[in-house]
Amino acid sequence: MKDALAEKLLAHVLGWEPDDMARERPLLQAMASYKYDGYQQFFPGMRFIESLARWLARFDTPAERRDAYDFVKTKLIFCSADEVSHLVEMAYPDHVRPFLIRRVAEEMGENPHHVARITNSPAFRIRQRQCLFLGLSDGARIADFRRANRELNNEQIWQTHELPEARAKSLLEKLADHAVQLAGEGAAPSDPKFRTVVLLDDFTASGTSYYRTDAEGRSSGKIAGFHRAVTDPDATLSQIVDDRIDVIVLLYMATEAAKTYLRGHLDALGRGSRVAYHVESVQEFSENIRFREGGSGPINDLIDRYYDHSVFDEHFEKGGTEHAKYGYAAGGLPVVLHHNTPNNSIALLWSYDDRDVVGLFPRVQRHKEAP
Repeated sequence: MKDALAEKLLAHVLGWEPDDMARERPLLQAMASYKYDGYQQFFPGMRFIESLARWLARFDTPAERRDAYDFVKTKLIFCSADEVSHLVEMAYPDHVRPFLIRRVAEEMGENPHHVARITNSPAFRIRQRQCLFLGLSDGARIADFRRANRELNNEQIWQTHELPEARAKSLLEKLADHAVQLAGEGAAPSDPKFRTVVLLDDFTASGTSYYRTDAEGRSSGKIAGFHRAVTDPDATLSQIVDDRIDVIVLLYMATEAAKTYLRGHLDALGRGSRVAYHVESVQEFSENIRFREGGSGPINDLIDRYYDHSVFDEHFEKGGTEHAKYGYAAGGLPVVLHHNTPNNSIALLWSYDDRDVVGLFPRVQRHKEAP
């Protein structure tokens, strides 16, 4: 009954005749059931079609409503829980394992295309065990990553990049024990340490939460903190890694711009240190999907006209813009993640549900200004 009422409201808002509704209903129901009803930040009882009708009703003219509806049908990118799970499953076999194969092939003087010969060798098994996987946030979905990669040992996967001393000591002790087992009849490495560190996370649009510098040249962000810890001889993390290490920043989803940004900054950060950084993503979002300030088109007009500046706060200021119309750092993305809408997406999508202008997929703030 509620869905039927929402459809009637939607038909009224868009001025649809019965034939229009008959044509559009299957698509709407498919979008809702396959993906959009799974948005976790809808308030209790809310579903996609109801949210869509409410959202479209805020536009003043029929033409604006049609433009907004066409945007949802043709431009919106929604990443469901099942799709993100698939990306988690692909992360190790598609991005880390081939990297380890290449490294071992170099050391063995072997053709890297002889995959079976390399992966069946003790050298590969030990090198794989000397790979440490750390989460950069809850989005790393470490539990799912563990379940998806049974060839890895639980003792080389940890939910955070900040390791307590006792845990780090335990990881190193178990690495030494397992290295002896994996070596078989061959010689195990003496005093083995981790040679590769993989930093896992779900999504970045700008890369600045991982690494940024202020006007005085001081660096901050998660990877900046990690780099200080891994290069400080007195820090716990630096004592469990080898003299030279590869660090793979592996993101389940990232924009093309974020990868370019991180590669440039992390290459410079690692230069002259014990760390070589590599930035990878399982799913890359092209620059072509972005909406840019000053661009022409009906959605740009709606972005400018239907914007509530009360969403702009001190966190958006760090992105270097004077408003949040196109999201943090003017990301301009049409992207929604099943658990929350990124603040790098256009405000029309995520504007909070306690504001005058409410987004189609209202975002829950992780950071709030002090009152």
